[in-house]
Amino acid sequence: MFLAILLVFFGSLFGQLLFSHMVLEGQKGFYSGGSTWGDLALHLALVNRFAQEFSLPIINPLFSGKNLSYPFLIDFISSFFLRVGFSLQLALIIPALVLLSISVFLFYHLALKLTESKLAAFLAPFLFFFNGSLFGLYFFFSDWQKSSLPFGQFLSQMPKEYAHLGEVNIRFSNIIADYVLPQRPFLLGLPATILVIYLFVSYWQTKNVKNLSLAGTVTGLLPLAHFHSFFTLVLLAPFLAMAEGGKNLKRLLKWFYFFLPALLLSAPQIFFFFPLLKEGGFVRFQFGWMKEQENFFWFWLKNLGIFPLFLGLAFFQSSSFLKRFYLPFLVLFLVPNLIIFQPHDFDNMKIMIYWYLLSCILVGSFLAWFFKKKSILALICFSLLTLTGFLSVWRETTVSWLMFSQEEIVMAEKVKKKTPADSLFLTSDRHNHPISSLSGRKIVMGYRGWLWTHGIDYRQREQEVAKMFAGEANLLKSFGVNYVVIGPSERQNFKVNGDFFKQFPIFYQSQNYKIYQIK
Repeated sequence: MFLAILLVFFGSLFGQLLFSHMVLEGQKGFYSGGSTWGDLALHLALVNRFAQEFSLPIINPLFSGKNLSYPFLIDFISSFFLRVGFSLQLALIIPALVLLSISVFLFYHLALKLTESKLAAFLAPFLFFFNGSLFGLYFFFSDWQKSSLPFGQFLSQMPKEYAHLGEVNIRFSNIIADYVLPQRPFLLGLPATILVIYLFVSYWQTKNVKNLSLAGTVTGLLPLAHFHSFFTLVLLAPFLAMAEGGKNLKRLLKWFYFFLPALLLSAPQIFFFFPLLKEGGFVRFQFGWMKEQENFFWFWLKNLGIFPLFLGLAFFQSSSFLKRFYLPFLVLFLVPNLIIFQPHDFDNMKIMIYWYLLSCILVGSFLAWFFKKKSILALICFSLLTLTGFLSVWRETTVSWLMFSQEEIVMAEKVKKKTPADSLFLTSDRHNHPISSLSGRKIVMGYRGWLWTHGIDYRQREQEVAKMFAGEANLLKSFGVNYVVIGPSERQNFKVNGDFFKQFPIFYQSQNYKIYQIK
């Protein structure tokens, strides 16, 4: 009963959100919203690229001549749906909805296995997916009062995601708004990691090494699906091994049943990431994650609100087995508070998220126990823990922004049909450029924000792109540029030498765009 309710509720919620955020077709073009409006363009570029051409090594479609160093598996899966005739929107939605449903199913069973409480297993997914600091609720009511709008109207046009307020340094954001919807590799990483944790629990309970072997196999397949989930499990496993085996060498050695398949299967994929790791140079010490100059404890109080209070109560109320199993997960909170693993320090949350997942199971267990004692008070506590997250998710149902105009959709379709799949285009680095995102064509240099987070040094390329738009013919030739796009973002961001490009035939022209074919 509880599991059925979870699957129906979250299936309906995720289905509605995915439908509205994944290139929803409207009168003026394709729409998206929230943080998805940013990251979706990258995934569209990969999906459309793979649907037309897939070969090894995979060249980064947003940085010509560079191998792709990004967990692309979820976008490759969507490209298969696109190739066999599904619409672009359904190609994105179908695998996402299936994987999210599997995640909820596995989450319920993991919580049930750890707590032996169906109510705790029911509450834990709500605590996880509707996370958000109670401080966000304070800023919500403060902004509502300042707006002078009726409550319902303000609720329908919230200006902020109240679980993620950069201006007051609330960074531990809502998982649906900032992970489930925009960060597609997480769709594979989440169910796989929950499954591995479930297998770890099974091994602790039965000592059957088949659980470790299967956990290692799943972990070893993760790098190209979601590298952060792979890294999380490899970081976690030694601490789980020490907590389970203690000083017993024989029991510790059994954990090689996990590490051997994990390392053997992941090694070729890790090699795929070596260029990123070598060039990025971004691993660095940074105490307190994103606290900046704030006090460490004040920062985390703002970001987690009353959750640590309930976590502390839940820990002491938990069984001895759950206490022992949970403690190693603290490393997933502590290490990201000491070391930053990517150029964008926000990405450390991708590791901490799994500490939070286990913490939600503990808190869910405590609330289930509390419901039996003081049901009304327990319901109030549950509401306070999830209300800010609910507001963030509710906002996602109300935001809808134009991502591609009808003019751009028509142009992209023309390019897709009339240019070779391996053509190279010179464009601006607009993040949602229709040539890369909708046509699936390679471009010289895409959005610099993504290149930075992926560890690519684009500084020289940036200068070369500017020179090509200024009319540097030798650079156009050396890069092998086949087409040059001159549109609003190119004119805004570069000094375009219009007279120089007049010597080339116009491949396509519309109200705001010209595409020149470079011979």
